[in-house]
Amino acid sequence: MTKLMRLPVLVNAGLFQGLWFAAVLGSANGLLWPSIAICTALLAWQLHPSNRHPNDLKVVLVAVAMGLVVDSLWVSAGLLEFTDQRPIQGISPLWIMALWVGFALTINHSLSWLKNHPLLPILSGCIGGPLSYYAGLRFGAVEYL
Repeated sequence: MTKLMRLPVLVNAGLFQGLWFAAVLGSANGLLWPSIAICTALLAWQLHPSNRHPNDLKVVLVAVAMGLVVDSLWVSAGLLEFTDQRPIQGISPLWIMALWVGFALTINHSLSWLKNHPLLPILSGCIGGPLSYYAGLRFGAVEYL
């Protein structure tokens, strides 16, 4: 892969990492706008015609639906509580939905190499997902009940 071909993948990965830190640290400190700003930048970058994958919008819609259901179920089940202040406490907060959007936009881009290894996406999800929530706990963005 040439350096020019790697640039979109690096931008995608970098924006997602920035989004993760902005969302988690922002939530822990009562700041929503940094995660929304970086998520908007990632969306603009990834949905630009020169960077877009044909399935990006479908993957984003599925991820948002999954995130809304999964994270809201954790809260409803009394297993997890988000520490941010928001008008509706029983559903996923906007900052975590931005993370689901960002994650979805990595699937066909910076994480596309996982598609060539059938077990790696499962293993990565089983390890990376819980580690991400644990890091959110350590940073003060979520609380386990």
